Amino acid sequence: MRTFSSRVLRRFRRNEEGSIAVEAVLIFPLLVWAYLATFVYFDAFRAQLTSAKATYTISDILSREKDAITPDYLSAIWRLQKFLTTSNREPRMRLTEIRFNGPENKHEVIWSQVRGTVPVMTEARLANYVGQIPEMPDNEYMMIVETWVAYEPIFTMGLQAFVIQNFVVTRQRFAPKLCWAPAANYTQAELVC
Repeated sequence: MRTFSSRVLRRFRRNEEGSIAVEAVLIFPLLVWAYLATFVYFDAFRAQLTSAKATYTISDILSREKDAITPDYLSAIWRLQKFLTTSNREPRMRLTEIRFNGPENKHEVIWSQVRGTVPVMTEARLANYVGQIPEMPDNEYMMIVETWVAYEPIFTMGLQAFVIQNFVVTRQRFAPKLCWAPAANYTQAELVC
């Protein structure tokens, strides 16, 4: 009986049939993890690129505007941002018109409007962005478009939820500056320029 069992055990030990199945079982979880991680990182880069493109699109639209921006117009631009970013969360947006005061060597906030939960731009906050604003001649106006879009990965594969922030500074193309009108039926006296 011993000889039979020892012979069977030796034959079982030398038998290499099914070794690929064992290797597949060992490597399969790693392949699944790598596939899911690749998908998550690709999706995060896609979300960042989509958010940046949406911000540049909004900035380009506003740079071509000759008329004043109204609350309804700004809400429409915000809805456009929501549509372009396809985020499940509510995006945030801040538009700020700035002017460079050459004699005092500082940027001044002319007007700032927001959509979503973000504070309006103040000159104290603007001082934190000076390194991101291009050099401007005296009395030059520029529009700053800032957007924030929350991104939450589908799987937790080494990437946590984060907020995608974009900051774009644009000069007006067809008008010297962009004005803000507090209502749709505005008068020249109500414009903030």
